[in-house]
Amino acid sequence: MARRDTQFIQGAYYHIYNRGANRTSIFLDEADFLDTLKRMKEYAARFSIAIIAYCLMPNHYHWLVRQDGLTEARLLPQRVFNGYVKAFNRRHQRTGTLFESEFKA
Repeated sequence: MARRDTQFIQGAYYHIYNRGANRTSIFLDEADFLDTLKRMKEYAARFSIAIIAYCLMPNHYHWLVRQDGLTEARLLPQRVFNGYVKAFNRRHQRTGTLFESEFKA
């Protein structure tokens, strides 16, 4: 994957978003939504990132976050969704990519 151009700076706010490959659903049931929320909370605390607002929809998501610590906010969606996609594929007996591309910010 190509390195992104966005510079992540402590104290700055970022709108992070992505959608499912071919606009397919990335959340199929309540368990998928809850799994994502649990991972968001865990990694946001670990990386000192404040989640200001979020919107999880069946085929895409939007987050508004503030990078409070030195760890770049780009790590939040990477860590949340690397584990989520593996769990999603296992839970729904599927393989392959879930997202259209790397997240955008």
